[in-house]
Amino acid sequence: MNMPKKIAAALCATLALSAAVSAAPMEAEAQVDILTKTAMVHDGWFVLPEREKNADEWRYAITDLDRNGRLEVLKVRRGWAEGGPKLLCEELSEDGSRPHGEIALSSARVPDILSTDDATGQPIATLYDAKNNLFHYIFREIEYHGEYESVTTKYALTFSNGVLRVSPLAHFHWTLSGYDGSVNKKYYLPAQGGGLGAEIDAAHYENIERTAFPGCEARNVAFSWKSAEDLKNAASGGRLKEALAASFAQFAS
Repeated sequence: MNMPKKIAAALCATLALSAAVSAAPMEAEAQVDILTKTAMVHDGWFVLPEREKNADEWRYAITDLDRNGRLEVLKVRRGWAEGGPKLLCEELSEDGSRPHGEIALSSARVPDILSTDDATGQPIATLYDAKNNLFHYIFREIEYHGEYESVTTKYALTFSNGVLRVSPLAHFHWTLSGYDGSVNKKYYLPAQGGGLGAEIDAAHYENIERTAFPGCEARNVAFSWKSAEDLKNAASGGRLKEALAASFAQFAS
């Protein structure tokens, strides 16, 4: 997908200032500089609050999910506006294009595993597949069904060659008896087409990511999320580059 003329012009100007473009990815600081200059223009990287009434439902993090040296803007729309929850990942390329992965999410709960405020800066379990050079990010999300029932789902997020996937790995079904206070815990694999599948034991659930991705190296990473309003305020105060750089620094630390 080619960038609109305004973004392309800003991108070219930044490239001219930063250095001659080589085959290798630019330094992260130069890429953050490009993101800063092209972030808030029309059809830029971020939703503009004054142009989008549901801008408060978007969250953003600067990452390099696949560690290929090109930064990405990871975007989550949490609510049901404009067709429902969505997860997108747009990657900065030196030729001015924005290859991206996108997935529409069927559950309103799924985006929250990525962008709740209390998740900012919290370590996320990551599995690195050295054989295929893939990173899998493991999340848990609790969906409550009233006061006495909940389902916790483990997910894996993978981004590779412009393809973004969020896959459920296993479910933990918790129920509490309103009569005697007894607790019932059951564990399940995902069913084809969604929902609860075959029952498994607690140990299998706790180690499901190792079963799904055998032979991987365990790592940790943290996402630093920014709202559309955060970025608008940072831009108006001349602190947008600082905000974007801080988001990536949290991921890269």
